[in-house]
Amino acid sequence: MSDPLFVNIWLAMANLAGVSVGYALFRRLERQEKELDGPQSVLALLLVCSGAAGAAALVGTGIAFSLPGSTPWGRFILWFSSELNRYLVLLPVCFAGKKWFSDLVHAGWRSVLSAQSFNIAPIVSLAASVVLATLTGGPGAIAFPVPALLWCALTYSVLPMCLVVLIFNVTVMGIVEAGLLNFHQTNETIGVTVSFRLGLSFLVLGPLTVAAIMNTQRALVARLNQSITWDSLTHVLSRQAYLERSADLIKNVRETRKDEGVAILMLDLDRFKDINDTYGHFTGDAALVAVSAAISDALCAEQIFGRVGGEEFAITIAAIDENMVLHLAEKIRQTVENVSCFISDVGLQMTVSIGVVYRKEADVIDFQSLLTQADAALYAAKTAGRNCVVKYSTLNGN
Repeated sequence: MSDPLFVNIWLAMANLAGVSVGYALFRRLERQEKELDGPQSVLALLLVCSGAAGAAALVGTGIAFSLPGSTPWGRFILWFSSELNRYLVLLPVCFAGKKWFSDLVHAGWRSVLSAQSFNIAPIVSLAASVVLATLTGGPGAIAFPVPALLWCALTYSVLPMCLVVLIFNVTVMGIVEAGLLNFHQTNETIGVTVSFRLGLSFLVLGPLTVAAIMNTQRALVARLNQSITWDSLTHVLSRQAYLERSADLIKNVRETRKDEGVAILMLDLDRFKDINDTYGHFTGDAALVAVSAAISDALCAEQIFGRVGGEEFAITIAAIDENMVLHLAEKIRQTVENVSCFISDVGLQMTVSIGVVYRKEADVIDFQSLLTQADAALYAAKTAGRNCVVKYSTLNGN
């Protein structure tokens, strides 16, 4: 920039002072605060950025700028406001980006490709509000984008919102520097320039706080959905989730896949109470986990598998014919029979009884009737000696 070497060294020292203090303060943050998780994280971010900006301003103020009428305090607050604004819009992108890439390593790029379509309406409204502020001018114009920023914060996750804030901040700063946003020439004074920079910095804190709160809320909702949808022990579908998804599958078969039928397999571990009474409930839980994992591996993605009772499971599938269903049931029976479960050097031999019902007539398929019939077939399998498959149509009187 054609500055003297001494000035370049001083500027570098000011930058490094801000980075060093910011890094030292950042190291004291908790994990949740680093990931912009909750409103306290935004307050912590503000404190870190303020400390870093203050350190940079203290070192940089000593450079003798040729600013008309400037004082050490004026140079300090000008430098501070500039650094604070940059830190507040850049660091959230770094924090959120680090977490996003970390999650991406575990989920894979396929999760990005399969993501839902991006809602562009909030960004369009934000761009329109910036244009309106530019055309209107005046000190109050800076507040025009606030509703659109809040809409963005309520819509987007943390990383996209941080990028929106960064782009918005750079755009507004550029518009002001170019003289397109009219402050009636008052922005020529240092005081108004500082006021504008600080105002813009604190303006972006609001949407970041909302985004952090929404991030916490989304995490809580995800945990709630996880606990409702999946059984905490076996990690298969819970009873309610199994019933809902099975009902949806039957509705889909009835309306769009009338060439297929629906089958329900009701499974019950044989003599599971003896395992609990002999080896304890922790051993029984381990047996349930081993069996459910083995059954899950034997099923396809479209086949719905859930835990409907203590040691009772159910499977709902769409199938072309009954032989396919019976073949699957026998495969599952053999799979459970071959499960190796060793607890405290004790090998457990487990078997399963399976009741099967299959209906081809799509128009007359009734989910509740299928459940009742599958349960009756399961009872017959228990009566027949366990470790076997019984289909409902073979029962007496049917």
